[in-house]
Amino acid sequence: MKKRLTIIVASILVIALTCFIYVLGGTKNSEKLMWEYLKAKGYAAEQIENIDVKHSFLNILLSYNEWIIRVQYVDEPEAIYLYTIKDGQIKDAGISGSVDKEDLKHIN
Repeated sequence: MKKRLTIIVASILVIALTCFIYVLGGTKNSEKLMWEYLKAKGYAAEQIENIDVKHSFLNILLSYNEWIIRVQYVDEPEAIYLYTIKDGQIKDAGISGSVDKEDLKHIN
């Protein structure tokens, strides 16, 4: 009984650690891809307020993209531009915020 419990706990820890490493590594890779994408579009680091990368295992199960990247620009802090990764490439996913569509400055 004690041996079975130890095996179950060890298995759960290995799975949790594997998921943590996967998300941590993927987050760093996604952020790197996003910076490369922005630099290719002509943006400098000073023009970017924030890049926030989120992962969702549920999105994988629901056949959505697993990585969501939110970008805020310095000159437009009330708008959040959403990107995702599909087939190793950054793709536009929309815009969120309180800015009128006509006033958006960073539509690609």
